[in-house]
Amino acid sequence: MKKLAILAAAALALGGLTSTATAQEQKSRGGFNPEDMRARMAERMRELLDVKSEDEWKLIYARIEKVTEAQREARSLNGDMRLLFSRSGDQGGGAAPGGDQGGRTRGGTGGSPFGGTPNPEAEAFSKAVTNKAPTDELKQRMAKVREARKAAEAKYDKAADDLRQVLTVRQEATLVAVGLLK
Repeated sequence: MKKLAILAAAALALGGLTSTATAQEQKSRGGFNPEDMRARMAERMRELLDVKSEDEWKLIYARIEKVTEAQREARSLNGDMRLLFSRSGDQGGGAAPGGDQGGRTRGGTGGSPFGGTPNPEAEAFSKAVTNKAPTDELKQRMAKVREARKAAEAKYDKAADDLRQVLTVRQEATLVAVGLLK
């Protein structure tokens, strides 16, 4: 079970530690270097998946990266939890906990505490909700976000299927147990 917890942390590190800040900037913010952590987690994942061949690992790891990228994209379309923390007449100008006055989080450019690029459809939808946009606009933006979520889910499904094709049953079970695969 301890191995699975470590692998779960690896999946999070691989899937969520992208930021617009460089590794050097991150390191200067308290000694944390996401590139070093990602490399350590990748090596630990390789050990837990018991991949001996360098060629096999390159193939598996490239597909793991595609799955984690698809997961990041899907997460960027999730709900905006900052709405829960903003004050009701704020119109989106207040700071979310840990964020600046634009509602952005530390270490990134938008709605994810892990940084990365927020989805423009999701941001427009969140802004429309926050600003109490007219019903027609809300319906339009809601439809676009739902469509983007379906596309992101399809991208994840394809990446996950491609990854499954190169895994043993034990390797797949390990990645399902930690949530990298469904």
